[in-house]
Amino acid sequence: MNVYALRDSKPKINPNVGFIADDVIIFGDVEIGEGCTIFSGVVLEGLGTKIKIGKFTNIQSGTVIHGLHDSGTNIGEYNTIGHNCVIHGCTLKDFVTIGIGSIIMGKTTIGRGSLVGAGSLVTERKNFPERSLILGHPAKLIKKLDEKAVEEARKTAELYYEHGIEFKKDFKKIIL
Repeated sequence: MNVYALRDSKPKINPNVGFIADDVIIFGDVEIGEGCTIFSGVVLEGLGTKIKIGKFTNIQSGTVIHGLHDSGTNIGEYNTIGHNCVIHGCTLKDFVTIGIGSIIMGKTTIGRGSLVGAGSLVTERKNFPERSLILGHPAKLIKKLDEKAVEEARKTAELYYEHGIEFKKDFKKIIL
């Protein structure tokens, strides 16, 4: 991983992370919790605002996370953020799943146990209650999910943690 300080802000990475790929870029005021897994091509830009990632959160390949000049990014515990997402100055409560290719814009809050479908665009200043199914471009609340959504989110995050431990132990860089 490539970790950089920015002025007086330097990343804080829990020593018990699950896995962080070698090509992940982390700079500025970024805090990564225990058990997190962060895969190839992820960029975490803590530029003048804080990014906080709660424990056992999984961030998949190609995702970019950063804040706004007046709004940091707060990602809760046991979340899964799919491939190629943009997470921009918003709050994701615990047990949230963000589908592949989604964009979550500034000053938005996604409630606990919610699911944002693949390719969704959540525009600025939206607030979705807990256990929301959120779909579309622009995204809308489709329905309320049952409590099983929280358990599914937990299971997915735990599965990626297990994968991360395996990757950390068994990944070997080869030169062809």
